[in-house]
Amino acid sequence: GVTAPVQYGTNFRALALYLFHQQLLPFDRLRQTCLDLFGQPLSLGTLTQINRDAYDDLAEAESAVIRGITQSPVVHVDESGLRVAGRLHWLHVACTPELTFYGVHANRGTEAMDALGVLPHCRQWLVHDHWKPYYKYEALHALCNQHLLRELKFLCEEQHEVWAGELSRFLLDCKADPNTSAGLNEAQFGRAHARYRAIVRQGRRAHPRRKAGSKRAAQDKATNLLDRLEDYDLCVLAFLIDPCVPFTNNAGEQAIRMNKVKQKISGCFRTLRGAHIFARVRGYLATCRKQGHNLWEACRRLAMGEPFMPSAPAGGP
Repeated sequence: GVTAPVQYGTNFRALALYLFHQQLLPFDRLRQTCLDLFGQPLSLGTLTQINRDAYDDLAEAESAVIRGITQSPVVHVDESGLRVAGRLHWLHVACTPELTFYGVHANRGTEAMDALGVLPHCRQWLVHDHWKPYYKYEALHALCNQHLLRELKFLCEEQHEVWAGELSRFLLDCKADPNTSAGLNEAQFGRAHARYRAIVRQGRRAHPRRKAGSKRAAQDKATNLLDRLEDYDLCVLAFLIDPCVPFTNNAGEQAIRMNKVKQKISGCFRTLRGAHIFARVRGYLATCRKQGHNLWEACRRLAMGEPFMPSAPAGGP
């Protein structure tokens, strides 16, 4: 298959993909690595073409990932800022235990989520951190209780709110209760819900809800949190309603984290096209890792134009 004096074969292209997208080497370090190992510096044009070919070859696999996510009983979602061409963009993630999708968009809210084409088709549980645009979608909503625990800890330790400490203990006790993983019956959930509401009422005595029509003024942290705890009580307690709902959104947050590392190492993406390529390839590699594939072999298959196709999600309809 060698048809030129200098030609980059499958293994070399796979190595470039692996080092750039999985080990997060910036271009200059990748170029130096190739020079040290092979005596041949890698040009930016070559790396760009390798990435473009990978992006094109992953179109079908990404579509399969999106279909699988929309059929999953629980989907973790999150978003984080990303610098592209010197401007703020947003990296969006939707993932399950078997699948990961990344998308980049100039907007953070529903315009971006609609354009990426995942959340509008999700009809089961969405686990998130109470970013309001998520509630636009006709899904069941579950809140990340790790976020709540951090807010409650601040109120308890810094502002000496007794109710906040009680609610933290209640949530952690519910998480540790073996009945939770098996699924609560209606009577058990009713008792847990009543206890939750009783603790929230304790907080309301010191932080009453603002009356409708009153002047809008900045509320303190405790009042804001109590409003959320009252209005979204079933979202907070979703892990008690359905045992398949996790207690936290750690899966979504962890999916975002490594892409933030990429930005810290390499700075911003020079072009939106480059950000889209990186998101698609990273989603492919994350999915391959979850489904038990060796990532070097996944990169070799991708370099050959024959990427692994994701398997169907467990527990999907």
